[in-house]
Amino acid sequence: MKSSEKSKSGIRAQAVLLDLVFGVFVFVLLFAFLYSQWQGSLSTALLEQGLEELHSRGFQAVDSLVSSKGLPLNWHLLSASDINVLGIARKKSVVDEARLSRFLSLDYEFARQKLALSSFDFFFRLSNSQGVDFNFGLLPDSNIAVFSLFE
Repeated sequence: MKSSEKSKSGIRAQAVLLDLVFGVFVFVLLFAFLYSQWQGSLSTALLEQGLEELHSRGFQAVDSLVSSKGLPLNWHLLSASDINVLGIARKKSVVDEARLSRFLSLDYEFARQKLALSSFDFFFRLSNSQGVDFNFGLLPDSNIAVFSLFE
């Protein structure tokens, strides 16, 4: 082989190597970009799913609490071990003061379990027509997401 043919094949080999390195670099960048986009979408979807579950469970708990008398019907007169379902209503959306008072005196963890909110913390606030607030639960931190069912 002549020296000019050797130098042309060397240049071609270097060009192929540069093309390979460039292609791998572009592939790695594209893969990293797509992976980060996928992770972002996944975390957003998980957050939305968690918020939807929070909304659903919160609404069910509040609806059950203010729409029913609880089970057994005289739960507010019984010990905690005999309570099946919490309810503070005298009739739908009318609060019974004795049931409300008993609810407010319950252990937080017990109430969380009976309201089917065991995977969530909650804070319950009820205001009467005179503007008096009845509060129960854990006050939310300022740096967490707060979900309010009714304002």
